[in-house]
Amino acid sequence: MEFVFQLMKIRNFWIVLLLFIQTVLLVYLSWATSPNRTEIGHLGAAAYFWNTGKFDVFHVNPPLIRMIAGSPVFLFCNPKYNAKPYSPFPEKRCEWSLGNAFVTINGVEDIRCYVFLMRIVCIPFILLGGYFGYRFSLELYGQAAGFVFLILWTFSPSLLGWGATICPDAVAASLGIAGLYLFRYWLNNPDWRNAIFAGLFLGLMPLTKITWIIAPPIWFLLWILWTFFNRKQKNKPPFRQFVSIILVGLYVLNMGYFFDGSFRLLNQYRFISGALTNHVVTKNSPVERGNRFKNSWLGHVPVPFPAEFVQGIDTQKRDFERGMESFACGVWSDRGWWWYYGYALLLKEPVGVWGLLLISVMITCFGKNNFCCRDEMVLLLPMFLIFAFVSSQTGISAHPRYVILILPMLYIFCAKSVKNCSNFFSIFSKNFLEKGFTGLFELFTIRKSCLAIFLIWNVTSSLLVYPHSLSYFNEFVGGSKNGHQYLLGSCIDWGQDEYELRDWCRKHPEAKPLYISYSPSIPLGKLGVQNNGIVPELPEKGSWMIIGVNELYDRKGKYIEYRNIQPVMKIGRSICVFYIEDKCL
Repeated sequence: MEFVFQLMKIRNFWIVLLLFIQTVLLVYLSWATSPNRTEIGHLGAAAYFWNTGKFDVFHVNPPLIRMIAGSPVFLFCNPKYNAKPYSPFPEKRCEWSLGNAFVTINGVEDIRCYVFLMRIVCIPFILLGGYFGYRFSLELYGQAAGFVFLILWTFSPSLLGWGATICPDAVAASLGIAGLYLFRYWLNNPDWRNAIFAGLFLGLMPLTKITWIIAPPIWFLLWILWTFFNRKQKNKPPFRQFVSIILVGLYVLNMGYFFDGSFRLLNQYRFISGALTNHVVTKNSPVERGNRFKNSWLGHVPVPFPAEFVQGIDTQKRDFERGMESFACGVWSDRGWWWYYGYALLLKEPVGVWGLLLISVMITCFGKNNFCCRDEMVLLLPMFLIFAFVSSQTGISAHPRYVILILPMLYIFCAKSVKNCSNFFSIFSKNFLEKGFTGLFELFTIRKSCLAIFLIWNVTSSLLVYPHSLSYFNEFVGGSKNGHQYLLGSCIDWGQDEYELRDWCRKHPEAKPLYISYSPSIPLGKLGVQNNGIVPELPEKGSWMIIGVNELYDRKGKYIEYRNIQPVMKIGRSICVFYIEDKCL
């Protein structure tokens, strides 16, 4: 027992413990949840890459994560592969057809094992983000801030939900904060070694998410501002080293695509987006290929990116131009809104995060000598610029995972709430070991009491919903049971509860006749779920009805008659089960 007490005094013990807890939570989620709808596309693209070595599928998502995630499956297992759905045309988005074909020809349990292996390979990237975020917080605000960041990072519902998938968003956030930390480290300690490491991660970032294409201009802006603030000092980061960071990053990005189509002339591309073809793109407009630079001098400029990376930017831009039906705050729209991601964050992040953020803002605005313009600039400027860039793409407002990139920066700034409490955790451990629980009451001033409440609130709120973290909503809206009134789509149901649906059907053979309206990632028949067809628009006496939340509250209102009927239960947090009795009709 004395050994345990001594261990609790060691800082590294708490770091390892929190990262271990996060690993356990992610591993269980990786096994328990079914592949979500976006993962099916990544599964198909991974199978295509490992069978062909080509990158011309799923252009809108760079290949790094699916290359790494697919390695244990396609190198050491023997999955079946069907290439027939492949199409060379990017607008066909054949990754979905390839993914569905992969699911069709492989066994259910095989698919579950394959997806599990691919998911757990990605977990170390999440832990890497936790470590660098901890270091960032520690160096900016002190040791206690590092632990606060790790707590927020470990129990974040968004990072748990999306980190336990092969979708690249959580990994992109992790590599993003690692890259930002190393860039700041180079700014403080400019030498060639640090420049190379910063450049390495600058290249890895856009290999996980196209959004990180804005990182180089943000880094350049930071370098200019940093140089301005340090103009009277001798140890300023030299421009030639900054150029080397950009060049190393560019080399790594091209190497990630095996230099496929690198430095192709701009006029050799055939684009499909309105921005790059000068054609008007609407939701139902046919694809028109072209190149607005073909007859311009710019057309003779070599593009310093891989061809499929450029094609991905073009395809993604066309998707935004076409627009997509979006739902927020009880309102449907043919397109999205500029405020959507801020609104989604407000509802999808725990209340404890917002409490800590409020304290951090108050410290920044009213505290004495608590604002370091130069250092916090490196944290806050990228956060605001990335958030503004994502929010500016108003064609689609459906997936809050697009804004996960800013979460590590947000959590670091929230950790500022414990600035000047650097010894709090060591004193906490000492008082607890020497005086028991009564010793803890001596520690809590009003500020520290608020901090403790918000941290406990954050952890408790997340764990009460786990393992249904993708469906998490905070207490501002009454939790996940009321989330459908405010957001739909991947905010609640993205096919992740399908295994639970199968298990429920197995445990309730008496649920006959059974009708199901649900958009699964794996065909229900393949899972062995027997039913009598889709749910009828009007309730039928004596019938069991299973309706996904997205289907129940869709724009067409097909199942509006069921919205006033109390479900007998929910499967996960995204599927409603109804039993129709006389009183319901």
